[in-house]
Amino acid sequence: MNEIGYRIKCIRKENKQNQSQFAKSIGISQGNLSEIEKGNSNPSAETLISIRTQYNVNLNWLLTGVDSNDGDTYDDYYEEKLIEVFRNLNDYDKREIIEIALLKARLRTTD
Repeated sequence: MNEIGYRIKCIRKENKQNQSQFAKSIGISQGNLSEIEKGNSNPSAETLISIRTQYNVNLNWLLTGVDSNDGDTYDDYYEEKLIEVFRNLNDYDKREIIEIALLKARLRTTD
């Protein structure tokens, strides 16, 4: 099994899905997923993007095994955690969080 196939298999197992479920969620056949996991073929760019989108996986980690936060740098733990959580929210919740943050910032400047 090649490394990228192994990482994809780990993502699938972490999400408690069988090959058929996982393959359907990323738009490929179960047979294709099986070949990728075994290391007999490589995933297409579209498949990698689908995995990244569907499972919020760091693309650099998926490709290389190294987690670089997709090039992001953070000032501290709180900023990193906020971004991590924010990325998993739906658009409505994201707008709400932005409004809360803006309100907090305005209140700080009036103190």
